[in-house]
Formats: sequence, C-alpha cells, structure tokens
Amino acid sequence: MEIEKNVASVNISGNQSMLRLKEKISYGFGDLASNLMWGLVGSFLLYFYTDVALVPVAATGTLFLICRVLDAFIDPVIGGFIDRTNTKFGRTKPYILFGIIPFAVVLILTFTSFDISDTGKIVYAYITYIIAGLLYSVVNIPYGALLPLMTRDSNEKATLSSFRMGGMAIGNILVTAATMPLVGFLGDGNERRGFLLTTILYSILGIICFGIIVKNCQERYLDNHTQSTEKVSVSTTYKNAFKNGPWLSTIIFALIMFVKIGAQVAITIYFCNIVLGNPALISVLLPLLYVSMIVSSVITPAFIKKFKHRKGNIIALSIYIVGFCLLPFIVSNMTFFIVVYFIANIFGGIGSGAVFGMTADSVDYNEWKFGNRAEGTLYAGYSFATKVGMAIGGALVGYVLAFAGYNANHVTNSAANAINFLYYFVPIFCSLLQIIALSFYKLDKIHPQIVSELNQRN
Repeated sequence: MEIEKNVASVNISGNQSMLRLKEKISYGFGDLASNLMWGLVGSFLLYFYTDVALVPVAATGTLFLICRVLDAFIDPVIGGFIDRTNTKFGRTKPYILFGIIPFAVVLILTFTSFDISDTGKIVYAYITYIIAGLLYSVVNIPYGALLPLMTRDSNEKATLSSFRMGGMAIGNILVTAATMPLVGFLGDGNERRGFLLTTILYSILGIICFGIIVKNCQERYLDNHTQSTEKVSVSTTYKNAFKNGPWLSTIIFALIMFVKIGAQVAITIYFCNIVLGNPALISVLLPLLYVSMIVSSVITPAFIKKFKHRKGNIIALSIYIVGFCLLPFIVSNMTFFIVVYFIANIFGGIGSGAVFGMTADSVDYNEWKFGNRAEGTLYAGYSFATKVGMAIGGALVGYVLAFAGYNANHVTNSAANAINFLYYFVPIFCSLLQIIALSFYKLDKIHPQIVSELNQRN
C-alpha cells in the first residue's frame, strides 16, 4: 500500500518509553534461548539425519520443506490467539510460561534416534520435527510480539532489537562452536548419545532463559489494544495486515534473509568437510558467522539511527555482496578468507537486527492506519517468513545434495562442485533480492509523526 506522503518528522521523547537496562538484557535472553534450542535444529539437524540417524538423504529435502511450511502456516493462527488473549499473566507471557517445557521435551525427542527401518526413521522424523516446530512457535511468536508491547519509541525498539540480536549471536556461537565438541565429550565417541545429552543441556538452559523474560519484561501498551481488538474481526485483521505496505516489505525481506541463512548454515558443514577438506573449520566459520552478529548488534542501533532502515540495510547488503564476491578468489589463503568472511558478515548481520525494529514499527503503522495494533498477527508473519525461509534454504541444500548424488561414505566430484557453488551463489543472489524488497519500505520518514499522533490519541 502506498504510504501517505508529506508527513512532517518530529522528535519523540517521553520517559514512559524508556526501558531499564535489566529489562533490555532480559529480553535478549529470549533469542539466546531460542538459538540454543532451535539453532541446534537449524545448524545440525540435517547432519544428524543424514550422518547420525541415517535417514535416507533423498527424503531429507522434502522432509525439511514440508515440516517447516506446515509449521509456518500455524504461526498466523497462534498470532491471532495472542491478539485476543487477556489474562492476569498478560497477553504474551502465558504462551511462553506454559509452552517452554513441552517444547524442550519434544526437541529432545527430535534428536533421539532408533535402530528401525528407513520408513520408520522418516515417519519418526516427520512427527517429532512438526511437533517441535509447532511448540517453538507457541513460545517464540509471543516472545517477538512482546517487543512492541514494551515500548513505542523507535530508538528503544532498535536497542531492544540489538539486545535480541546479541542474544541470537551468542546462542548461535555456543551452538555452532560447542555442539560437536559436546557431542564428542558427552557421547564419548557415540554421536547418538552425544546429540541426545547435548540437546538436554541446551533445553535446560533455554527454560531458564525464558523464565527470566517472564519475570523481568513488562507489557506496557496493552489496555488500549485490548479495547480495540474486541471490535476487529479476524478476517479484518488479516486484510489490514496485507494492506500494511511496510509490513509486507519487511516480511519479504525477512523471508529472503532466512532462505540465505538456512542454506548458508546447512551448507557450511559440508563445505568445510568436502570442499575445504578440513572439518575443524566448521567450528571456525559457523561461530564466526555469529560472532560477526555480536559486532553487528553493537553497531546496528547507531547505523540504523543514522541511515534509517531502508537506506542502512541497502548499504550494508551491498558491502556484504562485495565481500562474498571476493571469497572464491582468496580461498587458497584461509587467513585472508576468514577476515573478509568476517567483515562481510558484520554488514550482512545488520539486517538480522534491523528486521525486528522494522516489524515493530509496522505495528505502530497498523494502529495508526487501521486503529488496531495486531502485534501477534504481524509478528506471526515474521515468524512465518523465518520458518518458510529456513525451510526453503534447508530443502534447497538437501535437494541439491540428492541431485548431485551425495553419499556420506563416497563423495563424488559433482557433489563437491554443487556444494562449492551453493556456498557462494545463494548468499549473493538472496542479498540482491533483499535489496529489491527494501526498495518498497517507505516508513522511515513518517514513523516519528505516527508515534506522536498515537501518543496524542491514547
């Protein structure tokens, strides 16, 4: 939808939107927990299926795609429930509080393998993966919907997004750097036992982290929202969402971003093992991807404040593309390769943090334009994009490996070449598509005025 033009910018201030440091840190624990738990799925489940549980590789691409897409279509339903929830615990916290333990249990079952037939392994993988994804949504969508309930201030949202991004990076660093060593240590050479015990450890830490969120994070913009949602039907909520231009642009941007992340994380393990011939680099390149996100989380608030979401992300992605175009030509010099890889991913990670603020700002736009915040529904759109994107990225890798005849016991040249091509092409191509999506995001200039008018209304 075309956004109204010629709206004057104003500076927004007010103590009610300012958050305590303790609350910001606590909010960041959510992505730390999510990426300890679900990050294990994104980084290692494909490897677990193909090389540990010995699920037929030809089935993994379809398994990833079907499970994640089915799971993603549940997200808008959960978002709708959140928008119409009103309890003594709040709007989002009941889902986190009562969903985290069931999610942890099913996640553990997902990384449990049995000596059964190939058909039995595939069926078991479908059941556990689908249920784990559903329960992850029950916890993670309310966590994301909590952000716009905490503050309307755009700078505070950027700071919260930065803490969230920092939690995401730390969680993924721990997962990518520590998982295989933990699997080896806890399993004592038995990867099945090692993955099971490692998943139990991550699940316990995740439960603790989400408990901190429930205790310390406050929902401040709830009462007026409760009154408005009672007057808006489910169908109207979704119709308004698809008329929300900034939200649509953000969702497409996020979808492509997670196709890129899903493929990049999945292919890196094979890239290090097969193309580089050095499995130890798995514990270098994957953690560095998330170390770069920590650096990104530090610079993102200032970077976005200076350039705003649209221009800032376009600049960052352009630098990222240049970096990845250089990588194939310097792979023989691994030190230089790692330095360029790290710098490129610092700028690539800016979008990972900015997207939370873009989503939260689109909630303000929704309330300003349609009189209804619908943060549950709108954040569910982001969650839908992450899951479908990761599903497409993971399935893409699985399909290409199957097409190239990948076999863990005998890797052909065609499989190695396919892995090498995917590693460079997918990040570059997806980043170009993200830039196109950003060209339709036109909220930066008018958002301060939107917040001013909403404060006057309420």
